[in-house]
Amino acid sequence: MKLLLDVEDHLRLVRYSPGRIEFQPTDDAPRDLAQRLAERLRGWSGGQRWAVSVASQGGQPTISERRAAQQAAARARAMENPVVQAIFATFPGARITQIRPAPVPALVENTAGEDTSPHGLTDGPVAEVEEWDPFEDED
Repeated sequence: MKLLLDVEDHLRLVRYSPGRIEFQPTDDAPRDLAQRLAERLRGWSGGQRWAVSVASQGGQPTISERRAAQQAAARARAMENPVVQAIFATFPGARITQIRPAPVPALVENTAGEDTSPHGLTDGPVAEVEEWDPFEDED
């Protein structure tokens, strides 16, 4: 678990290819991060040797930095919402503690072959409509 946290917090990826990782460590990265990462990758890949090297520049943001940027952007988008602005105007001491994505409605698989469309329902004020064929002879 410590290696996972160290990778997320201190590894700025410069280049990756199978068997090779080059990264720029953050200023406060553990000195043995490259060595520990190489050892674990070798164990996870069945003994394949990994070249893990350290670069002094050119690294992308760490996973933690990206996550923080995404959270800041989500917070800024939330603050643009008129409802959220009204809440903060009404409750000046309020604060956003967590932002979660809106739930996506689950698709219900219809295995019985029944029409589950709300447009096919005959209950209520809308009656069932018979399809009209302009080429059909009328009786």
